[in-house]
Amino acid sequence: MVVNPASAPVCLKYKAYKRMVGYAIRYANNHLEQKKWKEVYGILVGSVEKETKVIVKDAIPMIVGDRAGVKYENKTYVDMAQIDAAVYERSIQDKKNDFIIGWWHTHPGFAFFFSDVDKITHLGYQNPNPFGVALIFDHCEKNQESLGVAALRLKKPERGIFSTHQIVKLDYDLDVKTINQKIEKAIGKIQKNMGKIIKELKYIQDVLIEKGFNLLQKDYGLSLILKKDLTFLDENELETEDINNSYTWDSESFKKSYQIPKFREKIEIEIKNYQEILKNLLKAQESAKFNANKSKFKKKLKNMLKKPNELYNKITNEFIKKIDIISPYFDYLDTDERKIIEKYEENMEKYHSILTKLNKKAELNLKA
Repeated sequence: MVVNPASAPVCLKYKAYKRMVGYAIRYANNHLEQKKWKEVYGILVGSVEKETKVIVKDAIPMIVGDRAGVKYENKTYVDMAQIDAAVYERSIQDKKNDFIIGWWHTHPGFAFFFSDVDKITHLGYQNPNPFGVALIFDHCEKNQESLGVAALRLKKPERGIFSTHQIVKLDYDLDVKTINQKIEKAIGKIQKNMGKIIKELKYIQDVLIEKGFNLLQKDYGLSLILKKDLTFLDENELETEDINNSYTWDSESFKKSYQIPKFREKIEIEIKNYQEILKNLLKAQESAKFNANKSKFKKKLKNMLKKPNELYNKITNEFIKKIDIISPYFDYLDTDERKIIEKYEENMEKYHSILTKLNKKAELNLKA
């Protein structure tokens, strides 16, 4: 059976509906003054089944706007590209055909239609993929018989914003009564706990990143930073950002391209000097002196690394506690909120990688 993609039916999985509604009700609900309602936007992940039907499996929150609409920022596009890549990789791994199948947004109190801006946005999904779909959620339309959501496409996307929109058939993987019962419980938990989640995210940003990590980098800096005024960089240097983990330390060479933290330079030079002394003792076959010096040098290096290890562990333990609280509500965080966690993890993973290698080098395990 040949189906016109513009009118192909859509099946919305409960997981996707729950995530969409869970984010939407943070910014527009019956307990919030109407003048404070805000629209939100997200992307849909799913698949096209047998060229006849769209299955929406996830609805990822992206950004909150104002009462009239949503404006994209550069970091939102970056986040979307990362999500696209992650969905593609997961699809290959799980042998599925999932991809970004469309987008969703809210119309609190406005019901279901496409504005001209909505049409422009939707063209970005339906032009490359004729099955591309938009879901609109309006909590004011939600009741015992309706889930407050509609699926829309442009009838003739080739006409651009002059095309009219149409509401297409929308089914669910569960019956409406069951979904309503489940979603009301979920909404209750989200509304009860989201304030605390936002406070935990603020703690990660203000205390663990701005104070904790910045203190770690200031007093015990390890990461080499590319000089801002550098106008040319050799291709090999570009490809080897792993220079931060280099076992062959060369301060003078690195200084041409990188800003080197004082702590990193100091401990790398100490390790290099100690290694040279121990190599010479090995070469001279002076075992007693070798063992005595190795023990002394190891103690010095471990003392140097003690504080950064302790501070890193302290910050990490705090982060784990916060993530344990946040994780049950991670699905209802948007790009800005997810980026806080991502920023922390990127910074600390890089720091930990270098610190681990320095701890290993501080063992001064030279081959006899």
